[in-house]
Amino acid sequence: MNLIQISKELQEGQNLLFFNKDLYDIYKGINSNYISVFFNEPSPIKARLIVSIETVVGSKEPALYKLTVPELVNILQVKVFSTKLVIIFNGFHLLTGKQVSVYEELNRNENILFICSFDQEFKKEAYKFYKTFKVINMEEYRLETGKDEINISYPIYLVVSIIGFFIYFKTITSATMGTMLIGGAWFGIIIFRTFIYTGGRP
Repeated sequence: MNLIQISKELQEGQNLLFFNKDLYDIYKGINSNYISVFFNEPSPIKARLIVSIETVVGSKEPALYKLTVPELVNILQVKVFSTKLVIIFNGFHLLTGKQVSVYEELNRNENILFICSFDQEFKKEAYKFYKTFKVINMEEYRLETGKDEINISYPIYLVVSIIGFFIYFKTITSATMGTMLIGGAWFGIIIFRTFIYTGGRP
């Protein structure tokens, strides 16, 4: 995708996601047309918010370092107002649950857009945020990984299996502790393997 196409997608309010691509060249290409910031990875979140605010206002703001993350989010939302800010970062797969919640909050503002890249499967906590993106080079992802879609199934299956273990553990009260642990582990493994067989194959 060239810069003209990227600009068109941004004008339409579309977040963009690239597989296995350093986004610095894209940042340099659109920086003259959009207020934009580039980060090599999405954390630390507080520092990323401060740089974003300072980029929008066009000056250093030392007082920002005393504020909390929610306060910084509110300030950034106010500062962008009628301008458009493009937040660009590599390492989408590095996002943690807390970071995702912050970026999702920013994403609710129609004037804040994201261009991100990933080169590994990302955490299930990022899936809802991922659904707001258009994956640009999906064909390249398919060729390199042999997969038709980005797969976050295994972490979900693992969580469900662990839940199954604890349900079994809580409900079986007449057996000895050793038997309960062995039975619970067996039950969790059966759930995990069943999910892999029915829905986890590429």
